[in-house]
Amino acid sequence: MFDATTVKRLAGPRAYSRGVSYARDRRVERPEVRDGRLKATVRGTMPYLVELWGDVGRPQWSCSCPAAEDGSFCKHCTAAALSLGVDEASGAGVGPPLVSVAGSGRPKSRPDDAGFEPNAGDELAGFVEDLGPGRLAEIVLEAAESDWRLRERLLAEARAARGAEIDLAGWRRRIDQAFADRDFMHHGFVTYQTAAGWAASVGEMIDAVEDLCDSGHHDAAARLAEHAHRRADEAVDYVDDSDGWITVISERLSDVHLRACEEGSPEVSELAARLVEMELASELGGFYRSAATYAEILGETGLAAFREHLEPHRERVERKAASDKYSSEVFAWRQALVGWAHGTGDPEALIEAHSHGSMLADDMLEIARALDRAGRGDEAFAWARRGMADWGGRPHQVGGLRDFLALKMRGRGDDQAAVKLYWEAFVADPSLSAYRRLLDEGAGEDWLRRCRDHLDRVLERVPADTARLTPENAFGVLPPPVPGAAAALMEILMYEGLAEAAWDVARQHGCGSQMWLTIARALENTRPLDSIAVYEPAALAIIDAKKADRYQSAVDLMVRIRRLADSAGKPRRFESLLSRVRTEHKAKRKLKSLLDAQGW
Repeated sequence: MFDATTVKRLAGPRAYSRGVSYARDRRVERPEVRDGRLKATVRGTMPYLVELWGDVGRPQWSCSCPAAEDGSFCKHCTAAALSLGVDEASGAGVGPPLVSVAGSGRPKSRPDDAGFEPNAGDELAGFVEDLGPGRLAEIVLEAAESDWRLRERLLAEARAARGAEIDLAGWRRRIDQAFADRDFMHHGFVTYQTAAGWAASVGEMIDAVEDLCDSGHHDAAARLAEHAHRRADEAVDYVDDSDGWITVISERLSDVHLRACEEGSPEVSELAARLVEMELASELGGFYRSAATYAEILGETGLAAFREHLEPHRERVERKAASDKYSSEVFAWRQALVGWAHGTGDPEALIEAHSHGSMLADDMLEIARALDRAGRGDEAFAWARRGMADWGGRPHQVGGLRDFLALKMRGRGDDQAAVKLYWEAFVADPSLSAYRRLLDEGAGEDWLRRCRDHLDRVLERVPADTARLTPENAFGVLPPPVPGAAAALMEILMYEGLAEAAWDVARQHGCGSQMWLTIARALENTRPLDSIAVYEPAALAIIDAKKADRYQSAVDLMVRIRRLADSAGKPRRFESLLSRVRTEHKAKRKLKSLLDAQGW
């Protein structure tokens, strides 16, 4: 029910990506499946309760976070779904398989198989085995007349059996036709609506090229994969690739090409020349750092040929870099050189490759890791320190270097220095993730007190007259910014379940609309009127936006406001809001019908 495709569709790209990160960070706590219903706590800015279940074969869900108020399948629901079964997030499962997000296997049966007997395979196999050669040949040839893939596979196996080649020119024309199939085009362009069908058609062509590999035509399969990859590069200009189909096609073609080269016996110098051409000419990533990927196939001779074929491009690239060091041409050449260096396994070659441009933090980390793999630990440590010295002022760019250096420091028995690295990262860029890393790395330290003290000192320097995001203006079109230290402090406090303290920070320094809703939700039982003070402007802002499909979210907030007003003994608070909404927005018929449905 909650398979990979369904979870991605329900969540959308952003929530799905965040949910994968949450699952990898093991933020899903106490998942329990009972009677086909999953209940779990997911730690976001605060602990949220998630439930997943099915109703008449359809997925249902709930989450206590503000983002799910409108029924959205949020990142917390995604993380909970990913926590069950072996999946792409963690590789480990917990609990019974209510959901499965592996998504990599083939479906057990296709829709068009639904009417067939489920256990007829053995009967069919026995029947086929008993068929005479003539009848069997008749059936296969009849099927081949209407199935071009079967026909081409039979031809390929027949020619392989007698040592003959396939018709490469004909296959290239077929590939060209698949990429330029007019059935999926409107005025020469593949629109978003037809892109999935176009990609499926191209995918079938790639399946056919794989069939050639299965038939033993490895060199032909590799050359056809290269040809198709060039067509994929061209398709970027005439296909709406909002869903990333071309990237998938590029990756599939590179996989087919690598397999064909691994199973075949390519002439390595010629292969090296073709790899250089493919990598430098392509804007797609299918052949990124190809020499490293193909190192075992190329061997010393092929790697030497790869470097030799890169050299003629050096002068042109260096001229280009002088005027535009960020050009795609410069980037492609340098990455090809780095790939060659990785293929050789020589750290000195990697250092030389990276010296052709300004070294970034990730470049220095690559060098440090290569030196470490070569048993040159002291040099690796020195490169990591150099990277931190050069790039430490940009904490977002040195996460990998910091982790590498901290690990080496711990290996040398200097745990205090390793923890100091993470404290410096928090000071440079305070955030909930930096705080959580301190909890992981520095056991025994009162990090909550220490981080609160630091952020309080930072906030003391914020001018008193700075514009604040109050509940009244937080839901506006252009709200004022929130001090970074305040945003980090509120996230940390909510993570630790200290909603009252987070409320005090919000009232003093302001906070964003989502955080106001999060804090208000947490304080409903203890501060119902303060929660109402947040929900009211939120509901009115939704209605003022004049987006009818969101009116239900406003009504849901009004339901919450009514309950809180009644519990606080202030029912007129809700009545006043309802009167205002009905008076100021009486022309909005959908809103009126939603209010009427509540019996108000």
